[in-house]
Amino acid sequence: MTSISPNKILIVKNRAMGDSVMGLSTVSYIKSLFPDSVIYYAIPAWVAPLFENIETDADEIIPLKLKGFSDWWHLRKQILEIAPDIIYEMHLSGRTEKFFSLYKKLYKTPYYFHNHHLKSGGEVFDQGVIKALIQRDLDGAWSFLGDGGKKPSYLNFSPKMKMEAHSKDQVILGIVATRETKKWPLSYYAKLCHKIFLDSPSTKILIPLSNSEEDLKAEIELKKEGLPKTVEFLRSSLNELPKNLNGSKLYIGNDTGLKHIAVALGIKTCTFFGPEPPNEWHPYDESEHPYFYIPNLECRTREAHYCGLHHCESMICLNQILPEEVIQSLQENLK
Repeated sequence: MTSISPNKILIVKNRAMGDSVMGLSTVSYIKSLFPDSVIYYAIPAWVAPLFENIETDADEIIPLKLKGFSDWWHLRKQILEIAPDIIYEMHLSGRTEKFFSLYKKLYKTPYYFHNHHLKSGGEVFDQGVIKALIQRDLDGAWSFLGDGGKKPSYLNFSPKMKMEAHSKDQVILGIVATRETKKWPLSYYAKLCHKIFLDSPSTKILIPLSNSEEDLKAEIELKKEGLPKTVEFLRSSLNELPKNLNGSKLYIGNDTGLKHIAVALGIKTCTFFGPEPPNEWHPYDESEHPYFYIPNLECRTREAHYCGLHHCESMICLNQILPEEVIQSLQENLK
């Protein structure tokens, strides 16, 4: 645990969008340890626009573009201008470790990192133990930067994206995901839309999509199923996305970055888990954020503690979660 009282802290999480959002929990924890420090949060450049119109416990977002030598050189100049007292990387990658280790050697700036892939050993509490992702991030921050007090719990540090609240009679459906095996069937989403419309004809059903070919295909397929008039497909820039989602009464959908944004905006969620167990990728209070998951499937754990397939013929992990079951479970939230 550090004995430094830093004025400036650079926190790095060079991961995907959902990981960057979940990283806000650790940003908040470190801010609670050093409330007078200026916090810089470095995340991938393509994700950075998401944070343009919202407030977080980070004082400034640093976009990371790390493709060529000129990008790394620019990052060096940025860090020298910031002059942080501590650099903390909450989910190590090989390239960034080499860069920041060299930076530490040249400029004597303390650099701490958490290698999530290390099975045991090291300085991090419970290193290698499979647990909620936010908890693992918090464990690393507590191990290196904590004051020796009580270990933080992910239940006390949910990610927060702060905006002025505007309640909307709107439900968000998250139909996309990073791979096919994480997607609840589109035909089930169509049935869900009709049931929502039947029970609450004034409620807008918002389906955010990107401009990718895959998302366009999903929109076409879903429209073929037949949809009520209250369904709206949203193609939004990242910097406008939080405003479009803010105030919604519920998110229903796959485990994806969109879900984590909804949580950070204070929106209740209901998530479908198939190949991956929720204990790691759903680090939230289940009373506010319930989920559907079929446990003890032999096919899921043949090679690891989760299924890493991108394509699967049976898809029993998600096909057996029926729309009728979902509707019944969410009746109160949909009123």
